[in-house]
Amino acid sequence: MSVYPFDKEQLRNLRGRTILITGAASGIGRAAAQIAHGHGANLVLGDLDVDEGNKLVNELQGYHRRSTMLCTKSSTYLTPLPNSPVLFRKTDISKWDDVLSLFEAGVKEFGIIHSVLANAGINKEDLLAEDLDANRRLLPPNLGSIDVNLVGTAYTVKSAVHFFSKWPETKCQIVLTASAASYLDTPPLYLYCAAKMGVLGLMRGLRSQLVKQNITINIVAPWMTSKDFQSWLVEETQVKCSSNFHSILVTNMVPPSVVTLWGDLPANQPWGVAHAILLPLLQPEINGKAFFVAGHRIIELEDKLIETQPLWMGEQLSSDIAEGQRRLTT
Repeated sequence: MSVYPFDKEQLRNLRGRTILITGAASGIGRAAAQIAHGHGANLVLGDLDVDEGNKLVNELQGYHRRSTMLCTKSSTYLTPLPNSPVLFRKTDISKWDDVLSLFEAGVKEFGIIHSVLANAGINKEDLLAEDLDANRRLLPPNLGSIDVNLVGTAYTVKSAVHFFSKWPETKCQIVLTASAASYLDTPPLYLYCAAKMGVLGLMRGLRSQLVKQNITINIVAPWMTSKDFQSWLVEETQVKCSSNFHSILVTNMVPPSVVTLWGDLPANQPWGVAHAILLPLLQPEINGKAFFVAGHRIIELEDKLIETQPLWMGEQLSSDIAEGQRRLTT
């Protein structure tokens, strides 16, 4: 197990860089936008929720020093710099034209995009529902989860690589928001699980190729995560931890039934996952990694899977597979 510490001092390296974030109006994407902009990054933000997107823009362009509640200590984000503008566009990432237009608008505004955080996603589905038409025939499943979580992510990656190729001397980063469902069974979110496994597969397929173009690609796989980042921003205060801090956080964020089931297991707030998403931007040598986030600990999974491959695949087959992969990817 490789635990990656997050060095907040490195956030200063975001100053002057342009970051495109999808799913930016709430949750993890919003947290990433707030942190990055607070340290001087230019932002290109896309989301379907125009009201929340515009609220975020107004907040970023004029908010004061704030404190964010952390589990062990407070962390004050910097006042955004006057020369750190924000661009927001309504974006449905399941629509190619929306995604491409977001990138075009960002490049037109800033001239360059350094990093892309493909964060937009949904988890509403009911694959096995017995939905019938007027003739009592079974209706097809709603594939929205696939369209947004996998197809939309592919659209975002394709657009990113296209524009990154216009400045080949600049090292650029793509970070995909996957999920614990990329590795774990997640009933009844069957299509969500399939889509997020697909995001993992997309990263694996691209990691040996994009690096040749001065582009890194990584994923973040959050475990249980609360959604309402705004409720953890506290004006002009520093909030100390209490013995029931964890339970208060989780209770306010998810249904009581889930809180009961979850108990004292590690849970994330969006700022913790946002740290993991920003990590590959702060350490641009990182490539092809999968950062599992649980209780704000950032744990890399892919290296150990590769290292232990002979154990679960068998030494001879593992050796043959490694040679086959070398021949195919070089």
